[in-house]
Amino acid sequence: MASSSSSPSSRRYDVFPSFSGVDVRKTFLSHLIEALDRRSINTFMDHGIVRSCIIADELITAIREARISIVIFSENYASSTWCLNELVEIHKCHKDKDLDQMVIPVFYGVDPSHVRKQIGGFGDVFKKTCEDKPEDQKQRWVKALTDISNLAGEDLRNGPSEAAMVVKIANDVSNKLFPLPKGFGDLVGIEDHIEAIKLKLCLESKEARIMVGIWGQSGIGKSTIGRALFSQLSSQFHHRAFITYKSTSGSDVSGMKLSWEKELLSEILGQKDIKIEHFGVVEQRLKHKKVLILLDDVDNLEFLRTLVGKAEWFGSGSRIIVITQDRQLLKAHEIDLIYEVKLPSQGLALKMICQYAFGKYSPPDDFKELAFEVAKLAGNLPLGLSVLGSSLKRRSKEEWMEMLAELQNGLNRDIMKTLRVSYVRLDPKDQDIFHYIAWLFNGWKVKSIKDFLGDGVNVNIRLKTLDDKSLIRLTPNDTIEMHNLLQKLATEIDREESNGNPGKRRFLENAEEILDVFTDNTVNENSFQGMLNLQYLKIHDHSWWQPRETRMRLPNGLVYLPRKLKWLWWDNCPLKRLPSNFKAEYLVELRMVNSDLEKLWNGTQLLGSLKKMILRNSKYLKEIPDLSYAMNLERLDISDCEVLESFPSPLNSESLEYLDLLRCPKLRNFPETIMQISPYGIDIDVADCLWNKSLPGLDYLDCLRRCNPSKFLPEHLVNLKLRGNNMLEKLWEGVQSLGKLERMDLSECENLIEIPDLSKATNLVNLNLSNCKSLVTLPSTIGNHQKLYTLEMKECTGLKVLPMDVNLSSLHTVNLKGCSSLRFFPQISKSIAVLNLDDTAIEEVPCFENFSRLIVLSMRGCKSLRRFPQISTSIQELNLADTAIEQVPCFIENFSKLKILNMSGCKKLKNISPNIFRLTWLKKVDFTDCGGVISALSDSTVVATMDDHYEKIEKMRCGVQLLHMTLGNSEEDFNLPCGQTVTDTGLTAPNLELPLGRGESSSISYPCLEGEAFSVDSMITKRQAKEIPIAHRDEDSEASW
Repeated sequence: MASSSSSPSSRRYDVFPSFSGVDVRKTFLSHLIEALDRRSINTFMDHGIVRSCIIADELITAIREARISIVIFSENYASSTWCLNELVEIHKCHKDKDLDQMVIPVFYGVDPSHVRKQIGGFGDVFKKTCEDKPEDQKQRWVKALTDISNLAGEDLRNGPSEAAMVVKIANDVSNKLFPLPKGFGDLVGIEDHIEAIKLKLCLESKEARIMVGIWGQSGIGKSTIGRALFSQLSSQFHHRAFITYKSTSGSDVSGMKLSWEKELLSEILGQKDIKIEHFGVVEQRLKHKKVLILLDDVDNLEFLRTLVGKAEWFGSGSRIIVITQDRQLLKAHEIDLIYEVKLPSQGLALKMICQYAFGKYSPPDDFKELAFEVAKLAGNLPLGLSVLGSSLKRRSKEEWMEMLAELQNGLNRDIMKTLRVSYVRLDPKDQDIFHYIAWLFNGWKVKSIKDFLGDGVNVNIRLKTLDDKSLIRLTPNDTIEMHNLLQKLATEIDREESNGNPGKRRFLENAEEILDVFTDNTVNENSFQGMLNLQYLKIHDHSWWQPRETRMRLPNGLVYLPRKLKWLWWDNCPLKRLPSNFKAEYLVELRMVNSDLEKLWNGTQLLGSLKKMILRNSKYLKEIPDLSYAMNLERLDISDCEVLESFPSPLNSESLEYLDLLRCPKLRNFPETIMQISPYGIDIDVADCLWNKSLPGLDYLDCLRRCNPSKFLPEHLVNLKLRGNNMLEKLWEGVQSLGKLERMDLSECENLIEIPDLSKATNLVNLNLSNCKSLVTLPSTIGNHQKLYTLEMKECTGLKVLPMDVNLSSLHTVNLKGCSSLRFFPQISKSIAVLNLDDTAIEEVPCFENFSRLIVLSMRGCKSLRRFPQISTSIQELNLADTAIEQVPCFIENFSKLKILNMSGCKKLKNISPNIFRLTWLKKVDFTDCGGVISALSDSTVVATMDDHYEKIEKMRCGVQLLHMTLGNSEEDFNLPCGQTVTDTGLTAPNLELPLGRGESSSISYPCLEGEAFSVDSMITKRQAKEIPIAHRDEDSEASW
């Protein structure tokens, strides 16, 4: 056949499959054809062709008119002369330079080497087929089998699944038929994007008209992906157009729309002089044509409505692709099939920058760290990777390092130019929010920016707009995320707009930047005058965390701070007080940690915007200003203010959520209104404060004895922490309303003798009474705490009894370790999962079978415990070390989920039921220091053969060398040094390990063994095992080692 008639463009079929129908037609082949069809790959099917020994002419024609042949070698392939003759024809087309047919061999359940050499089961079938056949025909078959099976293909035996291999083969065929055009093939990761978009386009549907959106942030590679996709699909569409939207200005809207229609029709119909005199020509001219239209960089909804108003405007099989940075635009045009182009992974980003810089996917060894750092500075953004990688091509290591330093301080001009387009298109109010996020709220919660901007700005709508335009990302947990290059763009724009005029700056951050805006490069008392627009001032540099005498000094203080200031963050501030004329009415957050402040300001300020005041570790702070107008204050932290003596009163904020007065040793008062104003609860930490008991409010927290505050209103208290208060004997008399109390920590209050009535603390979740050594019992009202989850009472050495007849339905963890006076543990809950009774005086425990959820039980060091506890079958970890238990009973086999059993140091242990070997989940068993009984370690694997019966393993911590021995279902016996044999008679012993060479002896009996575990005779098999000790019966019928 002439080459002209079989060129790729004129070939009738994309794929010709050669296969044995009996093996694969209704299974593998049907799935493969479906996958190829989904990719718009035209596959020849032999419907209606009668198979015989002689291959039909139409099959020969089909083979020659196919671009790719897929040969599926299967068990019965060689049994068919039809298949073998097809293979010979495929072989000819593959070797023919004019036809140059691609061939993909697929090995379905057969070994490629068996096909190649005609051996094994495949060879046997082939030899049978060759019987009575002419020699020349046999040789043609052999040649074809050998050559085709030597080609690169797929062995389904090595794939994860048949379904996965079908997808892999279909993608391979698609890439071979529709390779990326020149210029796109070296783009890292682009194939994955294209395949994902093609699936959304549903190219196998010949009738559907489908619109798909490609969405992502600026510089992420949307247009590049779109162009590559368009180039790959163009051959399937006679009518096609790639149009890039260009923003226009002017009042002639009608003329603009007509020019858009003219551009599209000129491109798609190939008529440059086409005339458009009215609207709707696109629909009229293209409604019967199958078209491929790609619209790039679209940010105008009217543009979409004019050119691709509806999918029905175009003929069957048409595909419309819209590339945009604005997700809302796609939704407004009812495009629901949206492909989001996401940032590449770190590994893929490294490959990208290396491709541009070095022409390969990995850097030279001495550039690895530099390439990683540059990719990191580019934020894995493909635009940044492309620009930076190209600019560093053929550069020396020193030049890379210089570029790295520049990038750390600013944004590359080409990158900024591209990213800035997205910013310029924003509404001015959206631009403001963009700046706020870049400077302040990247990585913060949405609530933070709402607090900062107040009620005058519709923050939700603005954030949604930025999210839709891919300038930020709103996470499911309401966190705002902005790409680091966009963050740099915002700072560059802000610096440009205020260049030479510091008064225009809205944001100032870190010491170096602040110095840069002043002409004399110094900060003095007049530095901030004239900066009327400043809203955010952050002076924070880790180099300033040094002795106070070496920090920045302002001996004359400051005479001015901007009135519009909303956020003042000045750690290590050298000021004694803020300027006397400073008005804080717009202030949202004040943070001055580790400052030299003695006071903030005189008098009363309007603080209605203030949400947070953080003055932690201000060693010289003597007083807090009047906060009576701070009605929205949520957080107040004055911890570690060592000379602070008084607290402002009143404090009227109903929003207060957190108050930290930790380590304020001279603080002597507390506002009585604080517990009356917070409807949502307040978290208070007041450790090491010395309240005067004569003052109202929270004076029960002053750690004084026997206090009875008359004005304490605790209904909003959430967390009560009095840890380490050695003066406290009791809290209060009577019943307090503690409906919001969730956590109570009275640990290490060594003189606390009783817990008050907590019957109304119905929301209590965590109660910590550890090391309350004078505590004897708990009140019976503890039964009211149905939400109690954790009870910590370790080292309560005076504790003697716990309440009876209670059922704490939510109780999960109980820790009574070291409660040395406790002799009995009652059933206080059926929900306990973790119970620690170490080092208690408990002699026996209630039937733990009633503890149906118990997973972990530890009774280590319970010297009076003699009986093995009856435990729920849910138990997974059991620690009975150093107890007086004498036997492991037969019922241990019921603990089917047991993973760890520790009975080390049980000196009185004599009997161990062999039923322990039935626990197939068991991972670790420790009987060390039990008078030489057994040390066991299990890996929970039951081995049914004898192969691993003798496997040496490492020493345990006890120093005993162990031999790994498994008793499975094998009929073989293994040799014992005493001339006796252990034969498996039905008992499964997963990976039993016995001590070797210990030199100890003990007497062990097996009371539950009777007739089921071992039988002994004199048969000797397997290798010698001289060191294995084994129990055998002596004349006194006692087992000895």
